[in-house]
Order: sequence, then C-alpha cells, then structure tokens
Amino acid sequence: MGRRTLLVTVALAIVSLVAVLVVAPVYAGGPGKWTKLSTTAQKTDAFDEPSAVRTADGKLHVIYRTHPGSTTYNIRWVTLSQAGKVLNSGNVLASNWGSIDTEAALVPDGSGGLRAVWIGGFDTDPSNFYSKGAVYTATSPDGETWTLQHVSMASHTVLNGDSDAGAELDGTPVAAFGLNATTFFHEGTDASAPAATPDGSITQASTIDNEGEALATDTDGSVWVAWWRWTDASTQGYFVEQILPSQGSPQKAPDSGNATEDNSPRQRVALAARAGGGIYMAYCSPTSTQPCAHVELWKVGAASAKTVPGTKGGNARLVTLVSGPGGRLWVLWWDNAKSKIDAVRTSTTGGGFGPVRSVKPPSDWALFNRLSAEGSSGRVDVFANITSAASGNPDEIWQTQILPGLKLTAKPAKFSHTSGVTIKFTVTDAGDPVTNATVSFLGKKGKTNADGVIKLSYPKGEPTGKHTATAKKSGYNAAKHTIKVT
Repeated sequence: MGRRTLLVTVALAIVSLVAVLVVAPVYAGGPGKWTKLSTTAQKTDAFDEPSAVRTADGKLHVIYRTHPGSTTYNIRWVTLSQAGKVLNSGNVLASNWGSIDTEAALVPDGSGGLRAVWIGGFDTDPSNFYSKGAVYTATSPDGETWTLQHVSMASHTVLNGDSDAGAELDGTPVAAFGLNATTFFHEGTDASAPAATPDGSITQASTIDNEGEALATDTDGSVWVAWWRWTDASTQGYFVEQILPSQGSPQKAPDSGNATEDNSPRQRVALAARAGGGIYMAYCSPTSTQPCAHVELWKVGAASAKTVPGTKGGNARLVTLVSGPGGRLWVLWWDNAKSKIDAVRTSTTGGGFGPVRSVKPPSDWALFNRLSAEGSSGRVDVFANITSAASGNPDEIWQTQILPGLKLTAKPAKFSHTSGVTIKFTVTDAGDPVTNATVSFLGKKGKTNADGVIKLSYPKGEPTGKHTATAKKSGYNAAKHTIKVT
C-alpha cells in the first residue's frame, strides 16, 4: 500500500454538524448477490477502505471515504439489514472537507452508538480547529444521524501515514497513525487540536517505515496494534504490540518476512480479537521467490502459525481477518490468479478450518483494489473496492455475503448392492458437530443429533454406481459427499 501523502488542510467555524439523510433504494442482498454501495455523486478512490460495525439491533453500519468533487471529500455511511439489504445511506459530514484519509474507521462508542474516526482537514485556514491534519471524530446514536465532535485524537499533526481506530471495552476510542517513520497511538479525545495529552509510540527503530497499522481490543481489555515493515531480513515482516493499558514489546509473526519479497498487506493488516479471547493475525508468508507462498493464521504469542487452506498456490492477496460468533474467525483473501474472493471460517476454538468458500467479484470489475469484511452474524459481509470496466473506469464500493460451508462424511463410503447397510453420516462445521442438519441419500433423509451424526439404513438391491449424499442447514452452504454402490 505504501505511504500516501495526506493533504493537510482543515478549518471549520461550527462545532457540530448533522449529516443530511439520503434514503437509498432497498436492494435484495444476500449470499452471492453484489450490491453497489457507492454512487456517481459520491465517487470513491482505489485506496478507500470500508469499515463496518454491527449494532445490537442486527443492523450493519458501514463507512468509507468518498470523493464528490475534484478537491473535496466526505465520509459516506450505509446501513444494511442482517440479510444484506441496503436500508439507508447518507454523509457523516454536512459539509465536504478538503482532505480525509483513505482509512476512516468505524468503532462502537460504548453506549450502543457509533463513532467515526479519521485523519483530515476542512480547509487551509490554520486558525480553525479542524485545520491541523490531525485525528477527528464524529458520533451517532444510530449510525444515521451524525454529529461532528469538537475534539481531536492526536498531539501530532500533518499526519501522512496509514491509520486505524479502535475502542476499549468501555467505548474509549483509541487511534493509531503513522507520521514519517513512526507509528503513534492516542487514547481518548481531547478538547484541543492538536491534543494536549501526548501520543504514545510503538517500540521500533526510528529509521523504519511502517504500513497498514491496525488495532484490536481483546476480551481482557488489552489493546493491540499491528503493522508491516520492509527493510532488511532482520526487521521485515508483520509485527504486533500491546499498547494499553500498559505497553509491551513488539512480537514478530512467525515466517512473516524476508529480505527479498515485498509481502505488504496493501491495506490494513489483518488483525482481529477472537470472541473467546486472544488476538489473531493473518498474513502472507513469503519465500525467496514468492511474496505470498501461503497465508498464515497466528494466535499472537504462539510459537507457530497455521497455514490457511486454499492459499498454497502463491496467489493470495489482500488478506482480511474478522471475528465471528462463538469464537470463530473468518479469513478472506483475493485470489489473484483465479480472480475470485476466497473465505474460510474457523472452529469455535479458532484452530480448525471449514471448507473454503468462493465468490466472483462484481461482473464489471477491471481491477480489484481493497477487501474488507464483517463476520459477527455468522455469515460474512464482504466489501470490495474495485475499479470498474465501465466508461471512465470509476472506483466503486460493493457488498455481498458468503455463507460458511458444511462438511459431510460417510462410513462406509462404499458398499455392495448384494447386502443391506447402515451408513453413519457426520456433519461438521470446521470440525465442530452440527446438530439438526438434514442429510439426504438414496430417497431417505434424517436430521443429525448433538454429535452431528445421523444413521440411515438401506436394504440390499440399491442401484449400483456413484450416488451423492447432501447435507443442508439454514445459514450454511450445503455439503455433498459421493458414495459408491458396487
């Protein structure tokens, strides 16, 4: 992704702005159906990266930077139903700004509402509060009515690196951001700009440049920041460090870097807090000839990482990681060779993997720029930033959903038609048993028990050949298994 110089311009005479609601049409969303979120009037750029949070009412709230004019920017919000239908949309800011960074972040505010955090500036008047090129924030009780806050979240200004924002368990916001060769972080808001309270900084050599800063808050309340850097064999790779409530030491992810291949995330580092506890990172593991020989999933602190299935072809890019319910995690990536998005969900312990699921990008895509996601509903909501093949090659934000996959096994998987047989079918989700899944085979069907098992009996005389058994359950992609009758 690299460093992107941020135009530092800001000023605003009023303290609070309330965005005007723009009602969007209700689209039929859902798994495999792409919905374009961006509009012609609210165009985006290739670097813009959506950020999403689901609230207790089940609605999914998404924000991303827009570029409505040649020199103006805003932040667009979109609300989607749990089924993936667009409900409403509008602007976070009532007036366009002169600069907003590409990675505006959405976080919970601790009271059921939401907070947007970004680096930017309103105009070039240095006397105004919003002209510092610092970190600013707006809040909303419902994700649709937004108020710009007269606070900042950085004592440094003229910020020119990558950024992210998170929230502590009580909703206190935390921002991480780059300035030249250093990654800084800031806890809470400040009534002055620049902030009077100092920024912290990660433990690093001052000459090393970082990219893709990402934040996550664990279930014990600790806040972590991750980043990628590329310099030499000893310092290249993916790193993570606890920054709050106390600061730890940086940890390098296993097999995450070498001196020859650039395995930059090209977006935020894939960092997530597992619902059952633990901070996890997903990343490209390079060799001397491949920037992404495969993708690793690492529980921070573990001595080794696990290879994500379906990623050994060396074609994974834009790795993304999000938390799911019950302690599960979703790993997603762009397959650069087959031009598709792949996704896999883990077990409830975060260790096992389910079947890899795939979806093609929107039909008019020309370039695939960014990938992000939100997985709290069980299915995963996928957000793609693409450059369209349509006239003018506009950059667009799209959304779809992917269902987790079931796995079906059978014992025996082969039997003779000359005698009767009882087949034990087992249905699992990343190794975890799935209850009440419907298994169908040769005209019979039944539902699995608490162990994910159903036994179906067949008399002698069943037709010879290969036959397909299926397993289905609402909220999952169906599984198939071939059984041979001799």
